[in-house]
Amino acid sequence: MTDAVQPNPMEIMRAAAPEGARTYLEHRAAIMDNPELQAVPLKYKLLVGIGVAAALQSSTCTVQWAKQAAQAGAAKGEIVEAILVSRLMKAATVNDAAADALQWLQEQSVK
Repeated sequence: MTDAVQPNPMEIMRAAAPEGARTYLEHRAAIMDNPELQAVPLKYKLLVGIGVAAALQSSTCTVQWAKQAAQAGAAKGEIVEAILVSRLMKAATVNDAAADALQWLQEQSVK
């Protein structure tokens, strides 16, 4: 049995909706490669991408951003920390989302 290489999401988008793929890639270039938007270096933009992809639970995107970040000079430790920070931030948003319910429980006689 051979392991078939699965197309990545961008390849699937190109096949299904070439215009959608084209506009996404233009948008990506406008953010990532635009000389007027370089206050945040590419490596750090990619580390943000890793964190967002991990928090949104996209394994494919997390791996792709990690590979690109490594190519842009990110060290293994930086990539790992981006993932850990995303986990922390996601937990913080769960805490925030649950705050009203927890406060309600405190105000009630719920056991």
